[in-house]
Amino acid sequence: MTDASSGDLAEGMLLKIREHDVRIGDILAEVRHFTAVSGILFGFLLTVSIAYTAQVPWIVPRVFLLLALVCTGSATLIFILPPLYHHLRFPMDEKQTLQFLWRSHKFILWGIVPLYAGVYFSVFLALYNVIGASAAAVIATAMVIIPFVAYELRKIGDPKELR
Repeated sequence: MTDASSGDLAEGMLLKIREHDVRIGDILAEVRHFTAVSGILFGFLLTVSIAYTAQVPWIVPRVFLLLALVCTGSATLIFILPPLYHHLRFPMDEKQTLQFLWRSHKFILWGIVPLYAGVYFSVFLALYNVIGASAAAVIATAMVIIPFVAYELRKIGDPKELR
């Protein structure tokens, strides 16, 4: 990509951001919610791992607990990146603000993946001892797939002007 084309891309993005009136505070508020959700889940899983791991002799729950901890911990750290980036680059000029908004969007998208995986492993782990591995896997998979299906079906019934 040449400098001219990347400059055109940045100009177009800046116009879109101005048009939609996206602000740094909006991004930081959004990240705050993701950080809270992943942090609370991570804290709960960490408490479970410390309190109950010695009592669980089976390897499957331990592996899923480890996977859930790694995923939620990673998501929490990724969601912390936008505020950290903001504080390290403060004060920012217009170009740096554009970079912040674009990179924060990428951080949020990257953080959603381990958060979803952490929720899947957590639900599987919670249901594993109650209903067994097969049923737990089906229910946990359904819980993760339903939001994706709802997202894909979001346009059904919308007027053509909104599609």
